[in-house]
Amino acid sequence: MSHAPAPTVEEALHTTLDAPFEDAVPFVQLEHELADFETVQVTRLDEMIAGMLGDEVERTALLVVCHPQIARDALAIDPTLAGLLPCTTVIYECADDDLVHVHHVSATKAIRDLGCAPGDCEPEVEALIDLTGERMSEVWANIERHAESATPAEE
Repeated sequence: MSHAPAPTVEEALHTTLDAPFEDAVPFVQLEHELADFETVQVTRLDEMIAGMLGDEVERTALLVVCHPQIARDALAIDPTLAGLLPCTTVIYECADDDLVHVHHVSATKAIRDLGCAPGDCEPEVEALIDLTGERMSEVWANIERHAESATPAEE
C-alpha cells in the first residue's frame, strides 16, 4: 500500500464559533450525534492537566465519537483497526482571539497514511476514508449552518 503524506492543517476540518466555550462543547457534540455518531467520551483536557499536573492551559475538550458504518467497515478490513477508530474532534480556545475553535483530523486517513491496514486492502481503506469524509462533511456543514444556535440569545 502506498503511503500518502500525513494530513496538513489545510486538509483538516476547522471552523470557529462565536459562542461561550461551555455552550460550544455540547453544541458540537449534538451536531455529531445528529449525523449518527455516537459519543464515546467527552474529556476536558484543561481540567485533567490542571488536576493532575497543576498547570493551566487554554480550555480544551476532546469529543470522541464513533459512527456505526465506519466502525463496521473498519472491522471488516481488519479487527485491529478498532484501536484507531474513534473519531476525535477538539474544541478549544486561543488566547489571541475570542472564538472557540473546532478542529478534526481524519482517523481513517491516519490508518492509510500510517500503513496500519493490511497491504492488500487499499480499495477498502479508500472507501472507508470516503465514507468518513462524507459523514464528517455533514457534521461540519451543520456546525457551520447552525453556529448561531450555539450562542445563547441576548436577554
